[in-house]
Order: sequence, then structure tokens, then C-alpha cells
Amino acid sequence: MRNVVLIGFMGTGKSEVGKLLAQRLGWTFIDTDRRVEVKERATIAQIFARRGEPYFREVESRVIADVAARRDTVIATGGGAVLRPENMMHLRRHGWIVSLIASADVLQQRLSDAKNRPLLKGDVRGHVSRLLDQRRPLYRDADLLIDVAQATPAKVVEAIITFLGKRERRVLAVRLDSRSYPIYVGDGILPLLPVDLAALKAGGKAALVSHRAVLRSAGSHLRTTLRAWGYDATTVEVPAGEQSKSLTVVSHLLTRLARERFDRSSTIIALGGGVIGDLAGFVAATYMRGIRLIQIPTTLLAMVDSSIGGKTGVNHTGVKNLIGAFYQPSVVVADVRLLGTLPDRELRSGLAEVIKTAVIGDTVLFEYLERHLSAILRRETEPLIEVIARCAAFKARVVESDEREQDERRILNYGHTIGHAVEAASGLGRLTHGEAISIGMALEANIAQRLGSVDPATVERQNGLLSRAGLPVAPRGVNRRALWRALALDKKRFDGVLRAPLLVGIGEVRREQKVPNALLQEVLRGASRARRLRAKPQPAR
Repeated sequence: MRNVVLIGFMGTGKSEVGKLLAQRLGWTFIDTDRRVEVKERATIAQIFARRGEPYFREVESRVIADVAARRDTVIATGGGAVLRPENMMHLRRHGWIVSLIASADVLQQRLSDAKNRPLLKGDVRGHVSRLLDQRRPLYRDADLLIDVAQATPAKVVEAIITFLGKRERRVLAVRLDSRSYPIYVGDGILPLLPVDLAALKAGGKAALVSHRAVLRSAGSHLRTTLRAWGYDATTVEVPAGEQSKSLTVVSHLLTRLARERFDRSSTIIALGGGVIGDLAGFVAATYMRGIRLIQIPTTLLAMVDSSIGGKTGVNHTGVKNLIGAFYQPSVVVADVRLLGTLPDRELRSGLAEVIKTAVIGDTVLFEYLERHLSAILRRETEPLIEVIARCAAFKARVVESDEREQDERRILNYGHTIGHAVEAASGLGRLTHGEAISIGMALEANIAQRLGSVDPATVERQNGLLSRAGLPVAPRGVNRRALWRALALDKKRFDGVLRAPLLVGIGEVRREQKVPNALLQEVLRGASRARRLRAKPQPAR
């Protein structure tokens, strides 16, 4: 998010509001007047008396130029900082300008005993009126104006955070009547979550469920923010990896919630990738027959897919997501800043789901990926926000039309039908989920081509983008017999015949079609044969 810069006349409470706002956001607070005093080792009154106002303004400008570009900062400026255009230029470049205003009468009353205000010496009332008339147009040139005459600092802070929520987040929605919920996408937006909890009238208890590493980084900051808003936030650590998705871990989480006296007003916050989202979501669905769930995905894969739509579940008897429930979250927060520490392999894994979305229903997104893939791999903020928002919007539309995967939602299984089997056959954890889905997309596109559903050029275009993203398109190291056994257990089999979406063209697939077993075996044999040929040393030429 951009910084928040507080401007306004003396006595409007900029410092008090700024400190409280910074505390609520978990940000740094800087008072430029105090910075000037520290730099000069003198009070502002002493600087004015010894060096004069022009000197003070020069030092103030240097301080503002220094602090304006800092990240996650609330900056309270002196009342006269607006007088220099270069000050406001620096502050606007990286921040929202919030002006705290009040009438002359209110300010005169507040400043009646202003002994340490060098510009108000003598006739306080007259000086306030004169200076306010001079500066009022500059104070009104702001992104947000708040009259502080009757508002407490806490109310002012709430107004600013509400403003940030509207300006800093791209807002999408899954519309399911009484179970509708927003999806927020942005950069550094996680500190705004308490406002969303307040809007939901959530109870005071919240459990952050995640792995140790995440709890120590993003989890620690979020817990501090929640506690600053008065929430009783506790952390619940689970082991990292797919092995966490088990009934044993579910039992542990349910016991912990009961011991902590969580009730139906409490909230579970799933802070992590798809494993955490599936696991914490299933616990939220079953504890007391369902309590509030917030999804905060920390991987690209989870941001564009698993956190949206309400699918929850755990693995059982070696089958992925065999036990689960459809349970929608109350809010999804996709903060791209959380991707900053994501390993490259995990980022590329998430791109498999992004590319899948483009292939099945968004030609504009596919073309965007072809043009901006390098920027996305560099984790540039705007391209990441764009692709996450487009993917989230597409999935939201599909979920709205078919929440429980009876019809339209099955197109989302493209790449997953074979991909889940590839993941299981390779041994859970050897391939990432996205890598397995990429292989699944390539094999299912091959099937579609053999059935005459799609032309070879389209298949090549899809596979080319997957390869550019650093994703595999062949099941190297996957035992074909193990893969066939995994496919035999797939939930999408009907009467012993596998069904899978068939690719038609970029942006279009047919809903699940029957895939003859003979053709499926032929494609798998062909992939294995091609793998062996590539691995075989070629004779010297």
C-alpha cells in the first residue's frame, strides 16, 4: 500500500492520529516536526528564534524528501509543510494525502494556550485566522478530508482505514446469495483485515492456522495487527507439507479449538498455500457445524485457485482430497507482497493454474501472459495483481454458476484429472501440485487432439507457454503403472470410464467428456516412450 500522509493546521491532532493509525496498521510512524528537532538538536521554537522560519522550512523540506519514499509509513507533517510544492510532490509520489480539518473557532479554542507555537505568539486568534485563510486551499487539495471537530482519533483512524480499503484493493466477489463474499487483491493490504472482521461482526477470538515459517513472518505481523484492534488472536502450527492434510491433524486442530473455547462467533484464518486452505477450511466447516473462515493465501497457486470456491478436504488412504466439504469463506485476501519470499519453484507452480485459467476461459489473459511472463517471473507488482484478479474473477463466475461442481465448474478440472494422478503416482511431494497439473494439461491436450477436438498448433501454443514458465509437460520419472492405478481411483470416473474436459481452443474447453481407456493408455504409453527416447544417449555425429 501507499503511505499515509497527514496534513493539517496546528491542533488538528495529526500526531495522535498518526501514532494510532501506525499501531493499527503495524507500520512506522514519523512526525516530521520531531525529526527536524532531533536533526537540529533544538525545539522548533528555538529554531525559529535562532535561525528564523526560512531556515526551518529548508530543514523541514530535506526531512520530508528523506522520509517520503519509505514503505509502510504514516507521516505526520508540520502545519506549514504544504506551503512548499516540492514537499507535496515528494509526499504524493508514494502516499495518500489525508487532510485533517477544523473550523477557525475550533482551532482557536484548541490553541488558546499555545505557548510553544512560534507562529502564534501574541494574538492567537488573529494569527490562526490569518494563517488558516492562507493555507485552507492547500489543506483541501487532498485525497481525503476529515473534519476532526467532533471525531475522536479512533474514529478518524477508522475513516482512513476504510478509505485505504476502497483505494488500495481490487475488489471482486463470489455471489452466492447469503453466502456471498469479497476477494481482495492488492499489495500490502493484509493490515486491513481487522476492518473486514469488524464489518462481519466477528467475535473476539481468531485462530491463525499455518506452518511455522509463515507464522514467524506474515503470521507474526498479522497477529500483532489483530491484537492492536482488540482481537484475541492465537496461532496454531501444523507440519509443513501435504502430510498435514490428514484426519489426525484435523483431530488435533479441533481439540485445540475446543480447549481455547472457540465458539460460533470465532474465526479461523487460513494463512498459507493450498494445503493450509484445504485443511483449515475443512476444520472450519466441521467445528460446531461451521464457523467463520478467512482465506489468506500465501502462494500464487492458492491465490488464483484453491482459496476461492469453498472446496476443502484432506487426503485419506492415499487418495487426494477424498474426505472434504464445500464450505465458502467469508473473505479472501490475496496480498501479492506475501509472494516476495515464495521460492521460484512455487511461483512457477502457481503459474500452471494461471495458464490453465487462461486456456479454459480467458484468451485476453493468455495473450497477456505471453507478453508479460518475464515481468511476472520477476514478481513485478502490477502484472501479478492483474493476473491474480483476472483468475479470481473467472473462478468466481464459474463458482457462482455451479457451486458444488455438478456441471459448469467441472471445466476447472482441466489438467487436474490426469494431474492429480501424476502427483499421486510420483509420490506426494516429489512434484509440486502445479508441476503435476502442467503435465496433466499437456496429456489432456494430447487426448483432445487425438479425439479431433483441438488442432496441433493450439496444443503447441499451450505447451510452449507452460515450458516458458519453467513447467514440465511430460511425466518424467513417473511410473506408468502407478499412474494408471491412481487414475482408477479418480473421483471423476463414472461406470469405470474417466471423464475429462476437452480442449477446443485457447479460451475454450468442453465440459467433461468420456475418455476411452484404450486412448488413455495409448497417450500414457506414448508419453513414457517419448521420455525414454529423450533420456537415451544419441550417437555422435
